[in-house]
Amino acid sequence: MKTKKLYVVGSQKNYANFVDSFILVDNIKDADVVIFTGGEDVDPSLYGCKRHPSTFSNISRDLAEKAEFEKISPKQLVVGICRGSQFLCVMNGGKLIQNVYNHALGHTHMITEIGTSKIYEITSTHHQMQYPFNLPIDQWQCLFATVGKNLSGRYEGDGIENVPYEPEIVLYHRENAPKCLAIQGHPEYMRHDSPIVIRINEIINSLLANKNEN
Repeated sequence: MKTKKLYVVGSQKNYANFVDSFILVDNIKDADVVIFTGGEDVDPSLYGCKRHPSTFSNISRDLAEKAEFEKISPKQLVVGICRGSQFLCVMNGGKLIQNVYNHALGHTHMITEIGTSKIYEITSTHHQMQYPFNLPIDQWQCLFATVGKNLSGRYEGDGIENVPYEPEIVLYHRENAPKCLAIQGHPEYMRHDSPIVIRINEIINSLLANKNEN
């Protein structure tokens, strides 16, 4: 297995813990994989929406991370964890549901891999959620969604019209832009032998292999 060069945006290097076979690099341009981490909500001004009362954001962090995102080339792979997944949704033109229920659990819930019958458990600690449904369908793909009936009974936030399902892991793939794997849960909290951690690493390795072939 090839060792991946990995750059974590910010100081929370522990977010790399779930990735197999990697070394950390200090320059974002040297990385095979760039990780955006968890934390505060993304400011709604970045996606043109009004603030919900529950939204707690840090615009200075948003702008600093936006500047980092703009340094990334299409040859690199970007991974976002929790807030990082929401940030990647926004950077690819999506919106956020600013308040959902029954996802900030502090433990695991079940997700399913789209197009298969496979079900995995993953940690869940979020009150906001990606909303890629406003984007052209050829620019994104939902890889995993909440199993069965949606966990949340309400979806609050400006510009949210319909939530056909709850996206948990989304791949954004706009032309001439880096591919972005947006993971709503927290694989870095889980054991390395957890089935979802193994599966996410398989996806990351496959995406990197495809980039190397092109």
